[in-house]
Order: sequence, then C-alpha cells, then structure tokens
Amino acid sequence: GAVALQEFTEAAAVTFLFSISEALESIATSRARNALSAIVQLRPDRASVINPITKQIVVLPASAVPIGTLVSVKTGDKVPCDGCVVEGQSTVDESNLTGESIPVKKGPGSMVSGGTTNNGATQLVVQTTATADQSAVAKLIRLVEEAQTNRSETEKLVDRFAAVYTPIVLLAALCMCTIPWAFGNEKGRAWVMTGLITIVIACPCALIISTPVTYVAALAAAAQRGIVIKGGAYLEAMGSVKEIAFDKTGTLTEGVFALLHFESVSSRSRKEVLEYLTLMESPASHPLSHAIIKGAANEQVKIPKDLSLQNHTLLPGEGIAADIDGKKVHVGNIRLFKRLGYYDELSKTNRDTVEEWAQSGGTVGLISIEGEGITGMFSVTDKVRDESKSVVAALKERGISIKMLTGDLTPAALCIGKQIGLSSEDVKSQLLPEDKVEFIANAVQVNKKQKRWWKSTRNVMMVGDGVSRIR
Repeated sequence: GAVALQEFTEAAAVTFLFSISEALESIATSRARNALSAIVQLRPDRASVINPITKQIVVLPASAVPIGTLVSVKTGDKVPCDGCVVEGQSTVDESNLTGESIPVKKGPGSMVSGGTTNNGATQLVVQTTATADQSAVAKLIRLVEEAQTNRSETEKLVDRFAAVYTPIVLLAALCMCTIPWAFGNEKGRAWVMTGLITIVIACPCALIISTPVTYVAALAAAAQRGIVIKGGAYLEAMGSVKEIAFDKTGTLTEGVFALLHFESVSSRSRKEVLEYLTLMESPASHPLSHAIIKGAANEQVKIPKDLSLQNHTLLPGEGIAADIDGKKVHVGNIRLFKRLGYYDELSKTNRDTVEEWAQSGGTVGLISIEGEGITGMFSVTDKVRDESKSVVAALKERGISIKMLTGDLTPAALCIGKQIGLSSEDVKSQLLPEDKVEFIANAVQVNKKQKRWWKSTRNVMMVGDGVSRIR
C-alpha cells in the first residue's frame, strides 16, 4: 500500500521493523520449541537387556522392555525404565528430573528413575519395576504436554479480545481506504495512508503470539529444572502469590529425624519400653517412625517377635494407637496424652524434662500402656535445610509474607522458626491437619475481603512435601 502511494521511506521502515519482529518471534518460538524438545529427549530410546539364560546383552527399544527385566546401565547410559538396582555401585545424575545437580549414590536396593544417567565408573544392573511409558520421565513429558493445553485466564482474555478487536480494526481500515475516494483523489490518498497506518499500529499479532509463547517457554524451562507446573493458569496464579504457608517437616527441614533422647519413666526396663515403641512404629511410614526404629537398633533393640500387634490406627495430628497382647498402647505427642488424661500424671521432673527437650528444638513424644500410664518419653530432632533461611529471606525481599505451620510444640516450633529467620508471629504451632486447612482457608478469605478492583489478586500458597501434610 505504501509503495502504491509512492511513500517508499515508510514502506522500507515498516518492512524493516516487521523483519526485526519476525526475527525476534522466531528466536522466542525456537527457544520454546527447543526447551520442549529437550524434555522429550529425556526419554531413553534403547535398553541393554540381559538375557536371563545366556547373560548376553541384547539392545532393544526401551518401549519393548517388560516389567521384571534385568537391564545393564553402563557409564554414560540412560536408565531405560524405573527400576531397582540389583548389582553394582555407582552415582546417577537425576538433575533432569529433580533439578539437583549433585549425583546420587546408588547401590543394591536403590530405586532409579527412567531417563536418569549413570555418570559413575561402574555398571549398574537394574530390574525394571515399570514400563518405559509408565516411568517418571514419561509422566513428566505427559504432564508438560497437558500443561500446554491448560490455558490461563490471560490467554483466554487475549483470544476473546482479538476475536472482537481484529474484525473491527480491519473493517475500519477498509472503510478508510475505500469510502473517502468518493470525495476526491486527494482525500482518497490521504485516507488510504491513514488506513494503512491504522492496520500497522493496531495489528494485534504481537499480543496474540507473545502470550502463549511466553507461557510455553516458562513451563518448559521450569520442567527442565524438575518443576512441573500444570499449566499457564497456575503459572499466572503463582505470580500473584503474596503469602506462603510452609509446612515444617520435610519442607523447611530435611525430614530426616534422629532419636536424640529416650527415657523410661515406669517400672519397665529401658529395653522393654523401647521394644514396645519399635513395635508400634514399625507399620508407620512417618520419618519420625524410621528414626525411632533406627535409634533402637543402635541400642541392639529389635522389633519383638513374641508380642502381638493388632488394630494399628493412625490418630491424625496426635499419633498412633494399637493393641499389644490385649493392652491398648498409645504413642504420640503431648496433645494426645492430655486428651487421654495421662500427661498430668507425669511427675514435675519429667514434665520439666519434656519442656527442656522442646525448648531445644526437638519433637517430643510419649508412649503409654493400658493400666500403667505413660511408660516412656522421647525426643527426636530434624535438621533445618541449608537453603531454608536464604529462601525465606529472598521471598520476604519480594514482599511475600511467610508463615510456618507445624504440629510441634510451641517451643520447638519457635526454635526452628528462629533458625530460618521467622518471628514468633509467623510461626503457627500445635496444629492438627484440619487446623492447617482452616488457616489457609481463613487467609484466602482475608485476602478476598481486602481485594479491590485497582489492586492485583493476592493469592495464598501452601508448600509441603506431600498431600498428607494437610490431609
């Protein structure tokens, strides 16, 4: 159009600017495409299968390897499927799944994920526990692919806007370029120039293209770092987070407990009470249970075989209960034993000891046997993650309010909070799972009441290492 009007300078300028925009668009889309391709390439394409009879290695497509097959993973090779190491000691690079750059040591009994790489000096023999399509990396790829279809409100808004805006602009430009010619050539030429300018300036291409490209690039980049975001809607919501509630165990702390103190407070021997305690904790999956069993093992105390455990029951936010040889046994926190009416029966000396353990940052527990009251008390400790303090500080610098939610006693919770830079007001202790849910719900309601049309949304995020934390 500009050439037809003999406006060669404008034509050259528009062509030059559009060439630059197309080049930038090509770079952005290629980066997003490359990021997605890098994720897809994590999937192994072949497997070195060990023949169970001849022990010879046969190379097969990873998708053809059934569950229970022995595969050889040499140095530099990718693990074809999720499985368990049955032979060899080496290190495995799991950075493509977890984002952790430090290689992880693997040996017999260790679980490995498909798509990770053996970067040690020794071959690993792995027995597959899942097919290639069911492996962790395959699930990651599917999640990223599904995330692309989960469009954010901004993307939907841009599409709706463009659907109305584009026809209006084109119709207006068409009218400018045609109707004025009826009033003379000079007016026609002037309005054609105006119409062409309108099309160039009002073109919505950049708006329509940039939004999805930005989301695709962000989702793919996050996935490469071991972070799976379920779509642009969630990515956008995270950008509006103004308050984060962290669970303590396994999130701000490592979740690796160690038995620090144990005392028998009854006529039973230390070993006998420890046997009851290990038997109670043996069916449980909480990290604290593993710490108690390990601590007992260090004292040569094993799970007794002559005692019968029945009706093992989880008491959410309190502990566990079971019947041992017909007697009801409870293991849990102080809240549980106050509810049972046993805690006040402890001597003042023992209660002071419990308070002292809690003040030092330990998680305190008790055990009782029916007819005998509280027979033992113990304390386990959990190490704060090295990066927790710096992460909390960085989030605070961004204007985000941080809270820590825990079921621990207040002294222990405050001790952990102080180590990571939280004030006493930011630490919420002695919470049951339903209390944590209620806290989040209340925070959401408060932010909704404070919302104004001229202010951005203030979202609340809960961060934990498992759904069970707010179950």
